[in-house]
Amino acid sequence: MNIKLFTIVFLGSLGLIIVSAVIGNILEEKGILTKEMIGPKGVTAVLSFYFILFCIMAFSLIPLALRFFLNMQVKISNGEFVLIRWLQTHEQSVVYGFWGLIIIGLIIIFSLVKPSEMFE
Repeated sequence: MNIKLFTIVFLGSLGLIIVSAVIGNILEEKGILTKEMIGPKGVTAVLSFYFILFCIMAFSLIPLALRFFLNMQVKISNGEFVLIRWLQTHEQSVVYGFWGLIIIGLIIIFSLVKPSEMFE
């Protein structure tokens, strides 16, 4: 797995969340952009934007956290343990497994909640 790509995606989405939140707060504080001006559909769009960025950030964090964990285990001389060796050889499958669990959870959440109640 290309860890540099996941690092760029993670830092980019985190930076976009922070920058857009700061800009949004400044605009709201100055009265340029308020909840009343954008309406309920606008609020839903903003919340959806942040939820998508959060999901992108979470998905890109999984391979980073797994690689960090494995590297630290090797550095403290636990690299010869069966579980660590197995994780190293099946790293991509483990990441796909975690991604699958997250997707299944999102499907369950979205199937139980009506779209109109999503961000209330």
